Amino acid sequence: MAGHSIINHKGKEILYVDYQGMKENEILEEMDKATDFALKENRPMLRLSNMTDVFAVSAVVDKAKESGKRTKHLTIKRAAVGITGAKKVLFNAFNRVSGNNARAFDDVEAAKDWLVS
Repeated sequence: MAGHSIINHKGKEILYVDYQGMKENEILEEMDKATDFALKENRPMLRLSNMTDVFAVSAVVDKAKESGKRTKHLTIKRAAVGITGAKKVLFNAFNRVSGNNARAFDDVEAAKDWLVS
């Protein structure tokens, strides 16, 4: 289900943000909601974003940069799924520019396992 929630994996909490099937305006709105949630929680968290079938237009990339800066102090590790092809090139460039240490995975389970390791 699209949106954000806290999920548990191997006894650890992960902030899971699911953007699957969302249009640009919905993605931007959900990014704001997830960022506000993380800031309200005000505690270090593992983060997982599902970008499957999402097209990363410049507004989405810009919003992700902004969110990353605002929550960097609250992020232990960050993973993403659904990052393939050209999106993976953009994702890697974003990580270099932002100093983010996020990793892209082919599936949610692999991402969750890496986050809790």
